Amino acid sequence: MKKNILEISVFILAFIFFTDNSKIFAETRARFLFIGDIMTHQQQLDAAKHKDFYDFSPQFRRIKPLIENSFVVGNLETTFSGTERNGKKLKYSGYPTFNTPDILADLLKSMDIDLLTLANNHIFDKGAAGAWRTTEILDSADLTWVGLGLDDVLSNDAVILENDGIKAAFINHSYGSNLWPKSSDVHLNVINDKDLITSLERAKNLSPDIIIACFHWGNEYQLKPNVHQKKAADTAFNNGADLIIGTHPHVLQPVEIKNLSGDFKAVAWSLGNFVSFQRTLPRERTCILAAEFAKENDKTRLTKISVAPLWVIAPGQKRTEITYAGTDENTIASLDMTGLSKNQIVKLQNIGKNILDFLGAQDEVDEYGFYTLWREESADVLPEQRRKSPK
Repeated sequence: MKKNILEISVFILAFIFFTDNSKIFAETRARFLFIGDIMTHQQQLDAAKHKDFYDFSPQFRRIKPLIENSFVVGNLETTFSGTERNGKKLKYSGYPTFNTPDILADLLKSMDIDLLTLANNHIFDKGAAGAWRTTEILDSADLTWVGLGLDDVLSNDAVILENDGIKAAFINHSYGSNLWPKSSDVHLNVINDKDLITSLERAKNLSPDIIIACFHWGNEYQLKPNVHQKKAADTAFNNGADLIIGTHPHVLQPVEIKNLSGDFKAVAWSLGNFVSFQRTLPRERTCILAAEFAKENDKTRLTKISVAPLWVIAPGQKRTEITYAGTDENTIASLDMTGLSKNQIVKLQNIGKNILDFLGAQDEVDEYGFYTLWREESADVLPEQRRKSPK
């Protein structure tokens, strides 16, 4: 009888030991995707317009498989201001004051976009009322947003979203706005030390695994970060940010990996235009950036940064189509490449190589068709630019 009790006790202790250790050594992994400026210039509006409706899906059809079923963050650089305000009609419009049909919000939701940043220089293009209505349309489409303060949303607030078991807190700030409405109903989160630290403290209070700062900053069409970007990045990293994603310059800027006391962090200074009708080089060059994290023992770390090169083509100069510019055959086979000539595909892949050389990507391509910029297994190998421009 004593032997049976002893055997049972040993079994129970072994079960507890292995169960506890399975918890200790269990690792949670998550992959986050980031895209640049989502814009709708007049040519895009014209291409999407039908007799009784708008359809923007052709502009995204070629790359939809690259982002669907993923966690995606993008910068919405337009407004959903509607067609009527106070009894007066409003028109849909492109640059310089953007106003886009609401149907785009539903399309972005259908593409599995999880979060849209609104702190940018165009959010007040149709005034405070336009910005407010934009948040309402996103709410109705079940799209989370960040970057504005409303009467029921704190200024300089953070949002938290979970992706595959990893909780990410997001903050979003802009250098400023083209227009500043007189109304105090809507507050734009701006980049300064006081507001950034407030946002980051609020992010920490949400008990996230990681904090991601999305900044609208820098000089338009410049391929390098300026001193203000670097200062804001230092403030963010010093106050808890793990990853920084930049937009606004409308062109790609480098991705930098930082080793801060043994913790690896990354800043993508600018992702450029995800979709637009800016046809001057290199504003057609862009990418999707993937950041991968792993959590073990309540400690979360960056494990990989990779990119999928893209070219925003304009077939016949009548519309834009975001197109994968990598050479991975399996990825190409999974995408809609119909209608592209052999010459276009060759040019596409040459452009993709230029993008990867500009960002300093390695030749290694993963199962998603993304090229490695950095990974923890070879942490000392950092992205090194091989070109000065992604042209």
